[in-house]
Amino acid sequence: MMKFQLFLLIATTHLLKSSYTYVDAFAIETTASRRLGKRSFIQKQETGRQQNIATPAELHDLALKNALKTPGSGYHRNAWKYWLVLSIETTRYDLSENLPSPVDKARFENLFFRLGVAADKGEMPSFRNAGARSAYALEFFCRGRKLADLFMDAFNPSFLFPEYWKDALLESPMLGGNYSANESYNMVSLGGGPGFDFVGAALAATFCASGGEAAAIKATILDYEEGWGDLVEAMDVSTRNILQQPNLSCQWGGKCDITKPLADPTNAACLAEISSTQLWTCQYCVAENAHLLRESNYVFFHDLFEMAPEGALFIITEVTPRLWPEFYNLMEEHCTYMQVGFNKKGGQMLLRKSSGQSSVLISDRDAKQLKTFEMIAKQHERKVQSGWERQEQKVRGMGYRT
Repeated sequence: MMKFQLFLLIATTHLLKSSYTYVDAFAIETTASRRLGKRSFIQKQETGRQQNIATPAELHDLALKNALKTPGSGYHRNAWKYWLVLSIETTRYDLSENLPSPVDKARFENLFFRLGVAADKGEMPSFRNAGARSAYALEFFCRGRKLADLFMDAFNPSFLFPEYWKDALLESPMLGGNYSANESYNMVSLGGGPGFDFVGAALAATFCASGGEAAAIKATILDYEEGWGDLVEAMDVSTRNILQQPNLSCQWGGKCDITKPLADPTNAACLAEISSTQLWTCQYCVAENAHLLRESNYVFFHDLFEMAPEGALFIITEVTPRLWPEFYNLMEEHCTYMQVGFNKKGGQMLLRKSSGQSSVLISDRDAKQLKTFEMIAKQHERKVQSGWERQEQKVRGMGYRT
């Protein structure tokens, strides 16, 4: 009897020590999931329905054929779309063979759902699981594609970009501009794991090099989740394997927290990049941190805008434009040297630091859009306050998906 009681005591102690890990794992496993659809790369791999995969030589030859096409023409845009899809699928396949950790589909489906909840509530989800991160890296190449398209849209006469923005892009190595060959064009991706922003810049630069050698672009990836480090390295390897551009590089820079001041020790790696960075990107990180950003009065972005050199560009992308009025208020109060514009109906906020102006520079068209964004923000706030919560995906005729 005594031996049995001793056994129970030891077992209970062990369970108590591991209870937090067990409960956390159980909670993750049993919360709502968003199932992967037919377009999922992982699903296609499982069912043998992968799209065409090209060789680096084939992609090089395709890019070379585009040298005679006039940028901005219909022929040029169609060639870009075809080459872009093929290049992304090929790079993604190479990455799938180069992952530091195997895909955990169940954990990713749970993370997929929580990403939407995070944007709704303004509270960041966890990216701690390595298998979920691997799946995320394979599934969300659309984020690299959207950034690449943004660069290429500068050639499209139907896009009404602010002149300051268009001129700056046309001079950049992403669009084959006459950037100095003696120095690299530096970009920093905030919350950028696993490196999609680098992929977007690399794709545009390779295509615009017309089969030749692209100018040097050095991307530094910073993120709150330090586990992205090995995947950033894998993304760099796969992208350069496929695009065959020796001057393009991507590196893991370390931790970053956009809800804290730049002087905070957590942002030391970011602070070190301030003076040498021409382009800052922050994609799909703002809405999921909205609560803490408001509490901090957007101090990180205030510091970043204040300390960045004149001419620095900023791209902030979100699934919703409802936070842009808050950014604009920040700039009106503290950063009047900023130039502001929007793209894709507010999906992307485009900024440039200037000087010699006493108020934020914004076009009448973009100022009207801001009014619309304010309405969207108020509607969302009312919806959340009424008790609305994101639900699991429905299957027609079968109720909620489980």
